[in-house]
Amino acid sequence: MGRLGWKPSRIGAETWETLDRAGDQRWLRGRAGNLAREALQQAILFPATRVVARPTVRGADDLHSTPQPAIIAANHSSDLDTPLILDALPRSWRTRTLVGAAEDRFYRRSAIAAATELWVGTFAFDRGAEGRGLAQAATLLRDGTNVLLYPQGTRSVGLGGFRAGVARLAVACDVPVVPVHVGGTALLMPKDRGLTQRGRCSVAFGAPLHPDRAEEPRDFAARLSAAIASLAVT
Repeated sequence: MGRLGWKPSRIGAETWETLDRAGDQRWLRGRAGNLAREALQQAILFPATRVVARPTVRGADDLHSTPQPAIIAANHSSDLDTPLILDALPRSWRTRTLVGAAEDRFYRRSAIAAATELWVGTFAFDRGAEGRGLAQAATLLRDGTNVLLYPQGTRSVGLGGFRAGVARLAVACDVPVVPVHVGGTALLMPKDRGLTQRGRCSVAFGAPLHPDRAEEPRDFAARLSAAIASLAVT
């Protein structure tokens, strides 16, 4: 994998200094933490998600022939997206995957950070200094861990607003990107609202994309965006 050369950038003075500002809870990534996470997901998180979203999954079996580590890149419109994707992944993938979670939302307090990592399996992604978040993801990829990232950067309406960060990461680390489309979740749990209804959702995995040797990140980002859009159920 190539060297990224990104350096952490200062965010500036803000209310974070008066809070806990929890970092990654790496102690939850050991054997005991992984076993506890698997038990909680299989017994509670995934069954509850299926009851609410009744997902249809396409393309997950094809991941068995896709090399790891890889970037899993999906559109993002709801907090339901992550458990749906994780549940749909083959176990051989899910146990090697960490989810980039917004540091400013999920890592402001140690208790919230620990709960998020225990139930989901996350790492802190700094959205205020994207280079630092991508560098953290690159470290995980170098260690053989898959990363689930949302190129839109936040929960969004529709399929617009894809940023080039994930593409930059793929080009720099020379790893495949698995495009994923999640449909229907915004109707069930819209941004900044709780669960509003039950319904049917879809999770579709596409063929892995590999950045061409001379491909610019913005061009690869456009190709990734188109691949995710092509997976939408019509």
